[in-house]
Amino acid sequence: MRSIVLAGLRAHLLRLVLTGLVVVLSVGFTAATLILTDSLDAGTRQELAADADGVDLAVLAPSGETLPPDDVAAVAGADGVAAAAPRSGVSVHTVDADGRIDPFATARILAAPLGAEVPDGGVLLDRRSADRLGLAGGDEITVAAEGTADLVTLPIAGLAELSADGIDDLELTAGWDLVREFADPPGASRVDLRLDDGADAAAVRAALPGGHEVVTGDELAQQLMDSSSQREALRIPLLMLGAVSLIVAAFVIANTFRILVAQRTRELALLRTVGATRRQVLRGVLAESVAIGLAGSLVGVGAGALTALVAGSVLGESLVLTVTGATVAWSVAIGVLMTVGSALLPARAATRVAPLAALQAVPDGADSRTTGRARIALGLLGLAAGALMLVVGAAAGTSGGGAGLILVVFGAAVCFLGLLILGPKVVPPLVRAIGAVAARLSGGSRSTAELATANAVRNPRRVAATTAALLIGVTTVAGFLTVVESSRQSVGAVVDGRIPADFAVRTATDEPIPDDVVRAIEELPETGSVVQDGADLLAVDAADGVDDDDARAAIVAATVEHPELSVQSFAQRRAEFEENLNEAVNLVLAILALALVIAFIGIANTLSLSVHERTREIGLLRALGLTRRQTRVMLGVEAALMGAVAAVVGSVAGALFAWAAVASVEELEFVVPWGQLAISAAVATLLGVLASVAPGQRAARTSPVMALASE
Repeated sequence: MRSIVLAGLRAHLLRLVLTGLVVVLSVGFTAATLILTDSLDAGTRQELAADADGVDLAVLAPSGETLPPDDVAAVAGADGVAAAAPRSGVSVHTVDADGRIDPFATARILAAPLGAEVPDGGVLLDRRSADRLGLAGGDEITVAAEGTADLVTLPIAGLAELSADGIDDLELTAGWDLVREFADPPGASRVDLRLDDGADAAAVRAALPGGHEVVTGDELAQQLMDSSSQREALRIPLLMLGAVSLIVAAFVIANTFRILVAQRTRELALLRTVGATRRQVLRGVLAESVAIGLAGSLVGVGAGALTALVAGSVLGESLVLTVTGATVAWSVAIGVLMTVGSALLPARAATRVAPLAALQAVPDGADSRTTGRARIALGLLGLAAGALMLVVGAAAGTSGGGAGLILVVFGAAVCFLGLLILGPKVVPPLVRAIGAVAARLSGGSRSTAELATANAVRNPRRVAATTAALLIGVTTVAGFLTVVESSRQSVGAVVDGRIPADFAVRTATDEPIPDDVVRAIEELPETGSVVQDGADLLAVDAADGVDDDDARAAIVAATVEHPELSVQSFAQRRAEFEENLNEAVNLVLAILALALVIAFIGIANTLSLSVHERTREIGLLRALGLTRRQTRVMLGVEAALMGAVAAVVGSVAGALFAWAAVASVEELEFVVPWGQLAISAAVATLLGVLASVAPGQRAARTSPVMALASE
């Protein structure tokens, strides 16, 4: 049987290439996520460990506390200590373009590590922030301690790399004395020590004052590495998005094997005739799926490693390429299990091929089987149960906290599963309806459109399975776009509703805004309504007919003696919020696009296999006068109909699921992004048309004589 399986793989190699590509893409994304997060974590651990380079001993503060300055001085002055570096960090506020303290902009000032040279009173600015702000050595940066109005201008002595645990905030490296001026309380989290040459570390360790925990440099490095996050914040969302691609791939693979088994009916029947048992036939088909899954998974792991390298360079993160055995094992296991699981039902169908089928003609792809009552009942039950969970989750949103949203997620999954189960009953009527409209609008090509519609629905199970792959992607994209747009509009509405004004004058300290400042702003001719919202915020409108820029300049001038008062434009804040949101949206859409690409491959694969099994039919149509162009149009319309059905149903389902999700969250207002949904639907339909190009070219080249002579 092994030789038969190998011969089958060689004989159908070209038909299985696209299936293997689906495995490569889906497994490649999973592998890339695991490798990228592991590699980023390895790079971070390496950088954290480097923070202990040159450290012989380190004195640690108790958890959640700091070492007082007196203890720091005592440790630094102990016998046998050549150099000491107190380590600590403190957050400060930076100033905006007006020279005012920005309560939303923070920076970290870190004490310099052992051996680093920082001029007294000067700082080192991280290179990323320097590039973003256009600063360099010799420039100055102004900061203020949290809760104070005292501005401190610091000279930038040079640039430094961002620390291993650095985040998006600006980062400054300074001497201990400067850090202590901003810290409250002015203590250190630890003190790194370098000992005198020849000093006995154990003796120095025992003689250190204070009774604090003391570790060696190696022990410190291990503690720092253990504190590294495992990038779960990045890994889990990416894997969840990757799961969408895996589900789509499973539908594509199952559909491909279903078609291949149908096309190989005579071959499988001949094997049964010469003595092959049902178990051998099952094992043979599953062996093919294992081979495809294994080969595709291994290639996917390699592609994932390359993708992780590219992603690391794009992110500008420290990356130590790390491909662990666990990553390879999980990726290969996911790929093989997905492929074998998807091929299981088609493989079982292969065992039901009777030996007498060897005497029958090659199937033409039609399927006269009706959808069973049990399947219809199960699908309706799924739809009803899912819809009930959606409604209950949406209703519980304002009182049930996060439970409502969780119920909505499960409800959407159950409801969508019911829709997929009912696919053979739902999709064909929709294809006929859209096909009828297309036929009426096609003018002289009406007969071709009608023929394409008839061909598309001749096998309800196949068209439903092919459409399902694209439907999953479109539904996810439509739901995501709707939730994002609802969140975007709701955040703006909440902000405008809370402070319906053009500007906000906000204090960065704990002191209330002075009354004389409030009166000065009220008396400005450039301002209209001035409303005090608590002690720390003024909501100010520009006067009628006054330009916003002029009004803002007047407010800034009126508060020139108060650097703790910042003048913020709500329009500017909303623009910054939307810019950040758009970046996240584009990243998620780029990832979800992978699911659409896999669905595109699925449609192309289905059409290619369909052309192969309909060779005689296409040859007969060509003999009866169907031109090459009409043949290509026919395949294109078939694919476009499947794409259009997925676009319509997916957009509606995605919007409904998004409505329930939005309703389950307080202060969110449901908004339908009609334009974005229309673009998504158009892209889905276009993907169907593009998927038909290669199969259409092949069908157009079919020779009527050769086709009619084939079996």
